[in-house]
Amino acid sequence: MDIPGNNPIPGGDAQFVAPQALGEPGKRRFRIVVVVEGMTWMLWMEKQQVQALGLAMEQILEFMPLRNALPDWALQDAEYDENTDLQFRVGRIEMGFDAGDSQVVIAAHDIAQEDDDADPDLRFRMSLQMARAFSEEASELMTKGRPLCPMCGLPKEDDHVCPEQNGHLPYDLDDPFIDLS
Repeated sequence: MDIPGNNPIPGGDAQFVAPQALGEPGKRRFRIVVVVEGMTWMLWMEKQQVQALGLAMEQILEFMPLRNALPDWALQDAEYDENTDLQFRVGRIEMGFDAGDSQVVIAAHDIAQEDDDADPDLRFRMSLQMARAFSEEASELMTKGRPLCPMCGLPKEDDHVCPEQNGHLPYDLDDPFIDLS
């Protein structure tokens, strides 16, 4: 995926793309594992970045028919290099759609880049099936975190004090017999 006149940008067609969360809820770190041309890339991201990317893919896929669906085995975990040196923390991520090949295109920029006009540190393409699997996995990862308070949306802990009720709500919000309307 070279751009004429510039140094080549690492990338190509992805053989494997998956969002992952490492650690216990509340202390998790998020990344996207990408295998392109047999090389493993680890793109470290914030939870909100993974969630937003998954939702954006879902929106694109809403209007795209899935042709030639991949067999289940093609979407399962592939082997990747857990100790790869090709890692960076994502500051900016861009997503597009290549209508000619019906593929989702991702361009990820290292947060350490100071130039907003710099080329991405990695650009890769994925099939619609891979994008669908990614968005479903990202959605599932978001639900596996700490439960959220229905009043304020903050993570609920045993010592949660809801700012919406100034910490003084006398009822257990999980009690199905309490009418809060």
